[in-house]
Amino acid sequence: MCGKVGWLSSHRLERIREEIGVKRSGWKAVDGWLVGVAACILYGLTAAPGIAALFDDSLEFQLISPTFAIAHPTGYPLYTLLGGLWSRVIFPFGNWAWRMNLFSALAGGAAIGLLYLLAKRLSGGKWWGGLAAALAFGLSPVWWCQTTVAEVYALHNLFVVAILYAAVSLGQQPSNRQVTLLCGLAGLSLTHHRTAVLLLPGLVLYLLWTQPALRRPERRWLGWLGAFLLPLVLYLYIPLRASMGAVDLQGDYVNTWTGFWRHVLATGYAGFFSDNPLAVSRTASDWLALVVAQFGWTSLVLGVGGLVMGLIHHKERAAWGLVWLTLAVNLLFALNYRVADVEVFWLPVFLCLALGVGNGLRWLVWNLSLKWEGSYWGWMYPWIILIPFLALITTGEIGRGALVNRSQDWDAHNYARSLARMDFPPHSQVVGLRGQMTALQFMQASAGVAAAAQAVPMDNPDARRAFVEKSVAAGLPVYLTQEVAGIEDAYSFSGEGVLVRVWPRGEAQPGAPTHPLDTLLADGQLRLTGYDLGVLDQPGEPALELAFYWQPTVQLSQRLKLSLRLLDSNGETIRTEDRYPLRQVASTAAWLPGEVVRDVHDLPFSPAAFDLLVIVYDETTVAEVGRVTLPLP
Repeated sequence: MCGKVGWLSSHRLERIREEIGVKRSGWKAVDGWLVGVAACILYGLTAAPGIAALFDDSLEFQLISPTFAIAHPTGYPLYTLLGGLWSRVIFPFGNWAWRMNLFSALAGGAAIGLLYLLAKRLSGGKWWGGLAAALAFGLSPVWWCQTTVAEVYALHNLFVVAILYAAVSLGQQPSNRQVTLLCGLAGLSLTHHRTAVLLLPGLVLYLLWTQPALRRPERRWLGWLGAFLLPLVLYLYIPLRASMGAVDLQGDYVNTWTGFWRHVLATGYAGFFSDNPLAVSRTASDWLALVVAQFGWTSLVLGVGGLVMGLIHHKERAAWGLVWLTLAVNLLFALNYRVADVEVFWLPVFLCLALGVGNGLRWLVWNLSLKWEGSYWGWMYPWIILIPFLALITTGEIGRGALVNRSQDWDAHNYARSLARMDFPPHSQVVGLRGQMTALQFMQASAGVAAAAQAVPMDNPDARRAFVEKSVAAGLPVYLTQEVAGIEDAYSFSGEGVLVRVWPRGEAQPGAPTHPLDTLLADGQLRLTGYDLGVLDQPGEPALELAFYWQPTVQLSQRLKLSLRLLDSNGETIRTEDRYPLRQVASTAAWLPGEVVRDVHDLPFSPAAFDLLVIVYDETTVAEVGRVTLPLP
């Protein structure tokens, strides 16, 4: 009876293998490389060209790896060392941020190549099973995003797939070298990301299940334990670099025995399992939407089906049991780890689902192909199934999120360039949020600019105000990236690029405008004495740097805003930007009568723009109080 069931008929399966498989030849040796290189090229072409974001770990890694500094807990010594060697020795081209983004693309491409080989093995040697898994996971938006910026998750998931591949490749009687390599690989993964420990339960159970000889204690166990523990010596990188003067950006690491273990074990992150104000609450439907957005419904159904089918055939049950355990443990962790970017912790789950996609396509092709066995055109039918399904997996047209392309994302990098392009006077203090200050430190270290500026990261508004008061009183030049509550009536201010300088009250030195004017606005209460206008030298979208020189003639009672409108040659509006003067550091109601206030804005520029219309209006009533039209260069 069982012999009549199509997918259990061994001679029929072998016949289909010959029809749609690939003979063992040179292709077997290079197909994984080809898939990996193709993925690496894709991720490299779509990688961010510089700093991708200011307020995430990506910017930190773009700075600490090229400088061989200390990362936030757990320290990530392997990533830091590999990233430093890649960015400073192996690939010393382009800006540091881009180099580190390409490091993620390289790790991501390697992970996809190895995933192809693993899925191919788990799909009975079918290249198209491996390709289906590689496409399903490799084009999923969360994964793709992580391969285009400097982050740890591309390398982490390379370890995930490498450990799974090494485990299922052991065979019936693994050599001592194979087991030693697997143990060393597992230990090395823990020097990169601590969630690699989630692989250990499934790995141990798999070895006990498939390798009865390993269940009995013997002397070889000591060698395997040593292979597992030896890579952990890499964590000594942290105290060694600290003793050489390297620091972490948070300034939290203390180079003591207690401080070392606190950093390596990330004990400060334990609260993320219970409460975190930055966490985003999600319902079951939200989680389902996240998964669908990675694969689309077609791939998701294939993936779930393939995972289930993997447990049916007894010869494959152990390997698929390992996949199931890996998926389950990582899923349990991701559902309970309360952080804002929890989707990155789903990546091992998505990877296991992608393995199911390859296996699901394998079973689908086998079952449908058997229905046409013996017909004259039977050899064509597998391809009739494969081509549309591979196309659906590739396009993900039913439910998958948008493709990722960060190759033109210059905004954050240009902001960092603007922070550092000023000619700072000696002992300048630049005060801002931690991400903004990391961007300034990145430009100082990588481009050797703004050496006279001291970056002062302060996220607490009260701490920023106290620091400003103390520094101005000491006669130091102080610059702000944004508003600080409670100081606008106590000081004078002037715009300096994307920064605002703080001066003692009535002592601002705004300089002279390159284009003098004498235009009265707000019934003569506000004078525009001139402006500066130029095109910024920056990659990506062109932009104008515009500086207004305002002078209140009386104490203004209104809080005024600006509407900046690019006009074409026919006077039609191309683009509108509404802005606060002085980046909201001080409202117009706080300006001193008679004092000139330099107010700087960077404005996206269109080649079709002919004039700039500046409308000044009341923030509360939105009533216009005046306008002026300026010619563009």
